[in-house]
Amino acid sequence: MKENLQIVPKKYEDDEIDLYELIEIMVRRKTTIVLTTILCTGLALGAALYVRGNKPDYLIKNIVLLQETFNLKGVNLIDVNSILLQDKNVKKLLENDSLRAEYLKRTSKESQNTNSERKFLKEVFNVSKDEKNPNVVTIKAELIGTDSSTRKVIEQYIDIIKSSDNIADVIANEKVIKTDELARAEKEIKAIQDEVLAIFKNDSDLRALKAEEKASFLNFKYPAVMLKKSEAEKNYNLYSNELIRLNNLNLRYDSVKSTSDIYLEEGKSKAKLILAVGAILGVFLGVMLAFLKEFVDGYKKRYK
Repeated sequence: MKENLQIVPKKYEDDEIDLYELIEIMVRRKTTIVLTTILCTGLALGAALYVRGNKPDYLIKNIVLLQETFNLKGVNLIDVNSILLQDKNVKKLLENDSLRAEYLKRTSKESQNTNSERKFLKEVFNVSKDEKNPNVVTIKAELIGTDSSTRKVIEQYIDIIKSSDNIADVIANEKVIKTDELARAEKEIKAIQDEVLAIFKNDSDLRALKAEEKASFLNFKYPAVMLKKSEAEKNYNLYSNELIRLNNLNLRYDSVKSTSDIYLEEGKSKAKLILAVGAILGVFLGVMLAFLKEFVDGYKKRYK
């Protein structure tokens, strides 16, 4: 029984990790740890400098969208997220020389197609809506080429947004329709007036009445004619007022308004993070190599 009590503590002591022994190994292999850390940190520094030197800057402009239908049918509300989904818009943006040159630089010849063009533009442009006011939109474009050329690209993007709203076309079409309807109503009123004049000529009883009595007599004896006249005048006034409203919309409507000048924002790089990760990884690998060397040396001695 006593022998069993003496063996158990011995096993427990063999299984324990000796912290002092681990520290002693790291001190003994400090050269390996230091050199590995320096190597990894150096590589990370090179990567950090490269990332920092190639970080993009951005030009930003804020706009506000006035998505109003004015009770008109067939109006397409502006959707800024669908701009680059249309091939014609992709082609139009890449008419910019600097943008086109950058696309050709980033994309291999074999991969150059409409899909790669769209992917490239999605990397260059970042369009976002304000959380509190969805009508306020921020257009963020990577600075490519000169400041002037990138500004032109942003303005071109805004022009495309404006053209995606067909309100002007709808208004123009509605004006044509209401003008035609107004002309028909006017023609109908003229025909009814001629009919009433004919009634005056042929009805002697009507001519004999006083002026204030003639309207009541017409409504009593010729109700269909007077009802038709009332409807035609009502339509004429309706179309006239609608044309006035449409003309006023044409004069004052603007679907996109600028809320800021174009301003520069410097891009953020992950250089510091890369450097920190490289240094930490170097220390970790250094310690691992130190223990690996210690294990190999121990194994050799044991084998001999």
